[in-house]
Amino acid sequence: MSIADRIREFAPDVLLTHTDRDPFNPDHPVANVAVGRARSLAAGAGVQSAFTTVRPPEFFLFEPHQPELCNFMPTTFVDITAVMDAKRAAMAEMKAQKYLHTYYAERADHRGNHARRSSGNQDIRQAEAFQRVTPQVVSSL
Repeated sequence: MSIADRIREFAPDVLLTHTDRDPFNPDHPVANVAVGRARSLAAGAGVQSAFTTVRPPEFFLFEPHQPELCNFMPTTFVDITAVMDAKRAAMAEMKAQKYLHTYYAERADHRGNHARRSSGNQDIRQAEAFQRVTPQVVSSL
């Protein structure tokens, strides 16, 4: 089953993938292209399609552990304050890259500061950053 088939099957509201550049993980940009193309195909690629299509999911990139080298620019912050303990527990299960546990915990605090300053919400302690790929469509500003 292809990635586009899975997207059609689950019809997600949001898709997350790697950045389009990563000098240390050459498979990450490949994943970015594959997910982007599958998203387009699953949504009919903007034209009438012979296949069943889904509403185009919003498309975001998650923050890599070297954002400044990966063409990553945060556009969206998600408040993870309420689930930070669960995130720490989940990261503790990642045995192969233990060095990332501290990195991502510190990054969550750092992005929490960005989220507080961007939103004015002083209750945010930790956040995750994402980069929106597709335009946000709203009825007014």
